[in-house]
Amino acid sequence: MKKNMITRLAAIAGAAVLTAAMLAGCGAKKEEQAATGEETATQVEQKGEEALQEADQVQNEVLADFVGEMDLEGSWEDEVSQRAGMDVTKNEDGSYDILVHWGSSATETAIWEIHGTYDEVSGMLSYEDGAYSVHTFDANNNETVSSEETTSGAFMKEGDKLRWSDSKNSDDALFVKMD
Repeated sequence: MKKNMITRLAAIAGAAVLTAAMLAGCGAKKEEQAATGEETATQVEQKGEEALQEADQVQNEVLADFVGEMDLEGSWEDEVSQRAGMDVTKNEDGSYDILVHWGSSATETAIWEIHGTYDEVSGMLSYEDGAYSVHTFDANNNETVSSEETTSGAFMKEGDKLRWSDSKNSDDALFVKMD
């Protein structure tokens, strides 16, 4: 019986040692997993920061096409219809005088006289008091001015081009600088 008890105690002690070893092994494995998890979290955080930096860079590149500095002075032509031209003069105070002429036929031209200041933050030059008129020429080249109205609209930067939207013109125009 004593031998049986010693065997049992040895078995229990062995089981205890084995259980302790298994628990220690599990703890080590959990610590290893935690360390690996921390590395993964750090890697994920770094990748996230890199992705945010790339997104910011792309956003800044895209925004640069629509906001920021732009020299409007010079002659422009509508690249879509190729029937509209625009002459822009920069004033000493930084504002612009803009003359848009849109040939609707060989004898008729619509003219817009616009004054405004380009805003680099929005990438726009907007106006509320543009002067619109229609000029018609007869067979003797005599000019008749009609349909004088006030218009509103905006010029918006698109890369090195200008998109123009006006209350008297149902279609936008996209101007390209000629000089």
